[in-house]
Amino acid sequence: MLGITSKCPVLVAEDDPAIRSLIASALRRRRLRLITAANGAEAVEHLKNQEWLVLVLDLMMPVVTGWEVIAWLAEHPERRPKTVIVVSATERSHLQHLDPRVVNAVIFKPFDIMQLSAYVKASCDLQHADRRRSRIVSATEH
Repeated sequence: MLGITSKCPVLVAEDDPAIRSLIASALRRRRLRLITAANGAEAVEHLKNQEWLVLVLDLMMPVVTGWEVIAWLAEHPERRPKTVIVVSATERSHLQHLDPRVVNAVIFKPFDIMQLSAYVKASCDLQHADRRRSRIVSATEH
């Protein structure tokens, strides 16, 4: 039987195939449902077509950058995942320009894969608890 996090859709947008595979493997071990995107354009298409609870986003990608994905999410708040985690090797001084309405956390490369996967799983578990609490409140109000 899958845990509660199996219903948590996670999108991983990373252009480096080795890093993308590493992240995907670690998240699948935590029984998370995920899709990967090799660039920002693919990520935006996935964001347009499905609701995501967590987005793990690299900034420096071809075609459409992570910066552009963040700008798109700022313009389309209805498509914004509940948690957006930037994973980047970008200079820390550049990250002060990240939109705080969109980005919830930054993890610097090189990163600890266990830390990233634990953070994603915790985000999923919190979202599940919030949805459950909302259903209970809604049911008692009627």
